[in-house]
Amino acid sequence: MSGRTPRLGGTHNTLDGDVRGPVVQAGRIDELHQHVAAGPPRPLEVPSPPADFVNHEAAVGWVRGLLDPDAPPRVVVWEGPLGIGKSSLLRKIAYATESHFTGGQLTFEYARGVQEDSAAALAQFLRSLGVAKEALPADPGDWPGEYRTRTRGLRLLVVVEGAWEPAQVRALIPSGPGSLVLVSGDGPDLGELAIDAQARIRDLEPLQDGAARTLLGKLADSDLSAEDPAAVARLLEVCGGLPLALVLVAAQLARMGPGGAGSLAARVRDARTGLRAIGDGRGNLALVFQDAYGQLSSGAAGLYRALGVWPGPELDRSVVGAVGGEGLVDELVAANLLTHDGHGALRFRHELIRTHARERVEDEEGEEERGGRLRRMLDAYMTALGHAELLARGPRLRVVDLDALLDGTEDPFEGSAERARAWLLRQRATLMAVVLGSHDAGLWGHTWRLAELASALYLDQRFVHDWAVTGETGADAARMAGDAAAEARLSSLVSRPLRDLARDGKGRERARSRITRALELVEPVDDELLRGSVWEFYGRYLEQEDPEGAIAAFDRSIRHNKASDAPESERGAALALLFRGGALATAGRTQEAVAGIEAALGALLALPEGPDRRMAARARVMLGRARAAAGRDRDAADVLSEALEELTSQGLGYYAAEAHGELADLLGRLGDPRGRREHLERARDLYLDAGSPRARALTRTLEDESEEG
Repeated sequence: MSGRTPRLGGTHNTLDGDVRGPVVQAGRIDELHQHVAAGPPRPLEVPSPPADFVNHEAAVGWVRGLLDPDAPPRVVVWEGPLGIGKSSLLRKIAYATESHFTGGQLTFEYARGVQEDSAAALAQFLRSLGVAKEALPADPGDWPGEYRTRTRGLRLLVVVEGAWEPAQVRALIPSGPGSLVLVSGDGPDLGELAIDAQARIRDLEPLQDGAARTLLGKLADSDLSAEDPAAVARLLEVCGGLPLALVLVAAQLARMGPGGAGSLAARVRDARTGLRAIGDGRGNLALVFQDAYGQLSSGAAGLYRALGVWPGPELDRSVVGAVGGEGLVDELVAANLLTHDGHGALRFRHELIRTHARERVEDEEGEEERGGRLRRMLDAYMTALGHAELLARGPRLRVVDLDALLDGTEDPFEGSAERARAWLLRQRATLMAVVLGSHDAGLWGHTWRLAELASALYLDQRFVHDWAVTGETGADAARMAGDAAAEARLSSLVSRPLRDLARDGKGRERARSRITRALELVEPVDDELLRGSVWEFYGRYLEQEDPEGAIAAFDRSIRHNKASDAPESERGAALALLFRGGALATAGRTQEAVAGIEAALGALLALPEGPDRRMAARARVMLGRARAAAGRDRDAADVLSEALEELTSQGLGYYAAEAHGELADLLGRLGDPRGRREHLERARDLYLDAGSPRARALTRTLEDESEEG
């Protein structure tokens, strides 16, 4: 038992006041504790600008002139056509003004059909600002207020790309004085921000001839003065001052060597693709794209087209391998058509290049060939996702047949659950895109399998909007495929994020509809484990509004799990028993709750695959709460102390804070104000570490009690 948590009637050691720094206690020392409150690391999320950035010094200087540490937050929207270099400019401004933004930098990129909801951005920003996933407010409707509160004392730079609706920007404006929001816009849709957010709307002009020539020379790493002046002028004219065009032309010049400008200019004559002239009217990206594509080897051109049909923003190496492109990637990178990050993931250098690749596919390949390539890439990606899901979650209920999916394949994560979880986190945007893309292509089986496997990320991280979108899409696809088990599984899973997102009656109806649909579907399915899981989710759906109904649902879940001979059924029954105990406590049936939670704790520690220490520790907290409610104060203190030791050893500070709070309440009722204050302070410190808004409430409580004392 912890030295901070005595047995009732025993002795203990406390210090009054708000202690920061070393604490030394004379005599017998049961535990020495030191806590120095530390905020989260300063986020610096905006990528560095290109090393060859040129011109736009006036734009950077203009933004510098806006910076005022005492001014209200400001918004600047940079408009201009695709390919003009807005992203590079925003990154250059972030780099040049980094010292001003003492609170750090945050960035988010919206994408139509993939990342459209500001809730996803707010969740990411709150996590970056130090809020642990467990500490995010349960209702996403509270996230905007928490974001404003969290940023009130911070001078932040927020970079928003891809937004097309003013609400997507307004939600991300911080509250700290001196903060700035930089937005890249491709059209007039953000104009009303000038009214309600006093935004400055600026047009980014194409590069002038001198700057364009300088950039072309830098990118090509050649002396353009040795080239035919008329040819260079023609190339600059075609590029129209657009950095994207200059990047692609430079790659061609670098490959051709000295004297190549003349032959390149001769080739660039006519526009032959659906991409129209953009920029200031002098240039046509279609000419540049078509020439770069025409110089690829046949194999690289085929890979370019194949990757154009991939729905995700990034391309995992497994996807490239599925279309035989392992040895051709370097050619596309050298042509500046693809780029890669430090983890080996590939992406098109610009969305316009992806557009061109898709046009080439439509013009040069039949639907059957396109569909076959997409299925092969999705199959390869699903295999990598299956390995990641298995490592991240271990033996669990799945409708996807992982044994068949992974048979004979190589684990890209080499058995490391940590690497698998990190990969899943990096794949967040791609996961949603491939689920939606598979659905759009009518690949129902791929859609629901990808959606179920993607839940490995959502069960670990609170990306409720992503989970809701992929879960509902997957459930609908399973219905189209006629797979009742898959639809039941995904409908029950998605009821959780839908419940969290249920801000009104319509939202609650969506959650209710999905979980009741799952119950209807699973009844005739010959899978007791799946039945048990669906009834567990139904119980969790009912728990707060109808605890007695939840108890009955958990009873059904336990019966179905016990009727299953699957190894995972013992864990399923233990979890249902644990949540049943919580529902009993909510219903006021405290003695039954204690017995049920005690039984669940024993079952979680005796699982065939080994004890589930994380859930067992959380069960101890629930047990302590239930014992206290039943009047078993000494037993409650004992089990809460055990929970604290276990939670601390696992680094689960947020749940340890909950245990400290329970102990504080218990000691307060027992007339031990010093012990109560000690645990409240420790809970406050842990909530601060987790970035939880509960820390503010505890701070106020401690301050009020100090004044009363």
